[in-house]
Amino acid sequence: MKAIAREDRGLPARIAGDVGRRITLGELKVGETLPKEADMLAALGVSRTTLREALKILSTKGFIEAKPRLGTRVRAAEFWNTLDPVVLVWQGDANDQDALAEELFEIRVSTEPLAARLAARRGSAGEHELIRDAFIRMSQEQASVQQAIEADIEFHLQIFQAAHNRFLLPIASVIRAALSISIPKTMAASGGFGQSLTQHEAILLAIEARDEETASSAAAELIRSTYLRNFAGAPER
Repeated sequence: MKAIAREDRGLPARIAGDVGRRITLGELKVGETLPKEADMLAALGVSRTTLREALKILSTKGFIEAKPRLGTRVRAAEFWNTLDPVVLVWQGDANDQDALAEELFEIRVSTEPLAARLAARRGSAGEHELIRDAFIRMSQEQASVQQAIEADIEFHLQIFQAAHNRFLLPIASVIRAALSISIPKTMAASGGFGQSLTQHEAILLAIEARDEETASSAAAELIRSTYLRNFAGAPER
């Protein structure tokens, strides 16, 4: 571990992030014991309080656990809080990026049609307008690629907000991660949003019309075709 020149308020999170990434990369193996506190303090050059705050972050997110006389050990992935946005960032350098992207997509398949259905049912006119605003920004030709991608992500996240389901909201961070991976790949393959822009509009119009069934099926169709383009090598229709 590299020594830190000086401490600041974000230092515990940075230390936790460094250790968390090493765990996701397999550099620190499941069951492996972290170095003793004194050794970590000497290596990092930080205070005991800072180190303990960093370890607390890792423990809260399920990456490590401390046991008397056994030390602090790395936990298996099944214990990680994988819906946590910070944990998703830690996994950004993992070796199995294709598998990670596909698993994130599977979450979209399971949740986005439901979110669209509920947005049609429960979303207010103002919330529907926010979805439309994101669609307009996404479709504007003068928008930069990055702006268009951000608008596309916002379109989907606004649907989750309009669904008014407290248990769907934590999944929004997973959706953001999945879209951040898939949208650039889709645009690179097709040279733009292509057919998906029409599919996004179909979702929007169904939500605005409060047509729950059509909103759900339109969302499912968008995800299905995008999945095929990203993982099955199917050409855009």
